[in-house]
Amino acid sequence: MKAISNTFVDLCRIRLDAFVRRGSSSAKAIYAAGVEAAVLGRSGNHEITVASESSKGVRVKSRDDSFVVTQSLLTAWRWWLPISLLTLTLALIFVDPFAGDWDALDYTVLAVQGQPSSMILGRSLFIFANHALWVIAHSLFSLPPEKAYLLFKYAVVFQSPLAVLAWWQLARDLTNSRHAATLAALLLALSPFYIIYSGQVMTEIPSLLLLGIALTIHLRGLRSRRMVLVLLGAALLGLSVNVREGALLYAPWLVIAPLACGWKLGRRELAVTTLSCLFFILCAFGPFILLLWSNVGNYHWAWHGWVESSRLESARHPISVANVLPLLRYFFIAAPLVFVIFPFAALSEWKQRGLSPLLALAIIGLFANLSLIVHYSVVINWRYMLTGLPAIAPLVAYYLLRSQAARLKSVHLAFAAVVLSIVLIAVMAGLFTWPMGRDYVAGRSLAKDYRMRLALVPRDAVMIAGSQTVAVTYWRGLGAGEWEVIGSGGAWPGARLSAVIAAALTDGRRVFLDADTRWWSSGNWQQQELHELSDIETRFRFRRVSETVYEIRPLNDETAYDVPGLSRLLPTNRQPKSNGNRTGT
Repeated sequence: MKAISNTFVDLCRIRLDAFVRRGSSSAKAIYAAGVEAAVLGRSGNHEITVASESSKGVRVKSRDDSFVVTQSLLTAWRWWLPISLLTLTLALIFVDPFAGDWDALDYTVLAVQGQPSSMILGRSLFIFANHALWVIAHSLFSLPPEKAYLLFKYAVVFQSPLAVLAWWQLARDLTNSRHAATLAALLLALSPFYIIYSGQVMTEIPSLLLLGIALTIHLRGLRSRRMVLVLLGAALLGLSVNVREGALLYAPWLVIAPLACGWKLGRRELAVTTLSCLFFILCAFGPFILLLWSNVGNYHWAWHGWVESSRLESARHPISVANVLPLLRYFFIAAPLVFVIFPFAALSEWKQRGLSPLLALAIIGLFANLSLIVHYSVVINWRYMLTGLPAIAPLVAYYLLRSQAARLKSVHLAFAAVVLSIVLIAVMAGLFTWPMGRDYVAGRSLAKDYRMRLALVPRDAVMIAGSQTVAVTYWRGLGAGEWEVIGSGGAWPGARLSAVIAAALTDGRRVFLDADTRWWSSGNWQQQELHELSDIETRFRFRRVSETVYEIRPLNDETAYDVPGLSRLLPTNRQPKSNGNRTGT
């Protein structure tokens, strides 16, 4: 009976293929749905073998044995619209009370000022796109600088469903299944990290949006053998590096994808692949080289300052094998199903179709996540796992759908079962992660009100504020004051702290310390700072300004007689819990 059923499906497919070739647009839509149901409805072989389309259509016969139908995105709105609306709803529910992570404050100031970031390659596309928004909103609506973060934050909220939609379309092209594409999009949309960063002025979501569009265009170019699309996809992939540098980890796709799509190593194929790599390199590194060459806003000095700061932090927190465990833990939290199912999905895909584009992209996504072990702050930055997650999700979704369809003998039942599993696991992961994330977000959002504490000190004071250093620089960047900082982390002077304070006092500057325990973490990252900070109590005098803010004075100032009790900041003298950690990028 199974053999007769399969033969009947093949005969119908041949007749429909002839009908489609005669140009009926409605037949193409029917054919797309029929192929998906026929393929996923079989419990055995899931491969598709069809002839090539005409030059105006899509090349369908390749090494990956997949069939891509040119179909309007609007005709499939019933599949992607619910996921997009869910993504937008979650982003609005869990939107950050302020701008977001500490880096979001830097991005906000830079976007208002129209200055590139000193981090890595400058993130100029993200910064200057937001700057354009700011110029328009400020000109038309007189938006004040202190409200600029709202504009940038809700721009990311708006992009979050678009990014899910972009990856839905890519998954649809890779799997030729709207069911699998919807499951892949759901895996991404319900990741706790995706939800959290959909409501922040951060680069993760905009980067994934441009990355998904770039990979989709490039894949379609490869399958249709249209050089313009191949080069356009490569260029967009390079531009996405200027939103977030994690896109660099997808560069191998430009070389592996042509082979996975069945391209032969001919002269034309090699030329197109080489040219696409050159386009990628030009678009990825061109803006950064231009920034260094033009030295806009003394960028050369700022970038070298970031390099030195990163070197110091890397030396304080060296990379070790022990970092593997936090990385894998965050990978699991990001998407438990993806983490657990990936090995089985990859092995199944390899056995059935070899190195298909679906498998190639998933391997690159896995490589992207695992390669982040070389970054010293991976032990505290769970959002890094968003780099490769969207690339792995289509393979896992396709495998889950196929395996459940074979067991339940129904694509629709399989789809419902997998959706239910994804939602239940996401709810459990959310219940586990949200209490921790809520405390961190609440502590970090205090930077929004730190301006009131800065009002207690002169506008040109030197501040020692621990993790709130970024709040000081944020409000200074928006024009609220001209404060200088003795920063925490890479900018911390270490054993030279007393000398730096004394030099500022000698220059006639007034120096203030905010000894609020919330700004001084008792964790490993600030323990050395705490010991060095507590040592200054015997080297200077202190005048109390508020409950936690003290002015630091020379030993010969008899009018300063308050005792800050800095030893209470030491880990041995308090509970280890703290909301003041600053995360890296």
